[in-house]
Amino acid sequence: MTETSKLSIYEKTFAKSDKTDAILVVDGKKLHVNKAHKIMSKTPKISIYESTFVKSDKTDATLLVNGKKLHVNKTLLSCHSDYFKTLFNSDFKEKSMEEIEIKGVKFEDFATLLSLVQDNPLEIKESQMEPLIKLADQFLLPNAKRHVELFICSTQLDKYQKLKLADNYNLDVLLKHTLLLYKEKIDFYAYYENTKGFSQRTKSSLFERYFQLFQFSL
Repeated sequence: MTETSKLSIYEKTFAKSDKTDAILVVDGKKLHVNKAHKIMSKTPKISIYESTFVKSDKTDATLLVNGKKLHVNKTLLSCHSDYFKTLFNSDFKEKSMEEIEIKGVKFEDFATLLSLVQDNPLEIKESQMEPLIKLADQFLLPNAKRHVELFICSTQLDKYQKLKLADNYNLDVLLKHTLLLYKEKIDFYAYYENTKGFSQRTKSSLFERYFQLFQFSL
């Protein structure tokens, strides 16, 4: 295909119509465009995370994460978290700052975490489970942590992985849920190998589960 025919394709793509209202001239060739569309294309689309935390008459503080703003309510966060209660009410410099920067966190994960103590929480992704548990511990949000814990219970995650998460982060509900997934003797094979590094509490709970199931067949 020649260069001329290629240009004609471009010209046809940008031919004049009732929707065009401006002309761009490139190398003597005319491209008919729509001004409004060009302007709209430059407007960044706000993410669901940002839209969940837009400024309103109910917000009175702004958290800055990776250059993005989360407008929050001090009282709500203070009720759910001793971390934020201290941040907003003690004599720290952040108390009087218009924007408080939160460092060392991923924006999407942090926004999801805070949404878990609001009326319309954001959907949790399986890839966020462990990061959210860590953040909940870091920012002292027990109710958000329980929300994530119940979500993990509902997933199809392998029972060994569930047991590992329950042990690592002291998730009692998840531990009880996971123990019930151990039903057959084969589930307990490689018990000693798989529980290396686990707490004595988790090891004992798993052993008790085995004894409950098979005490009469030992």
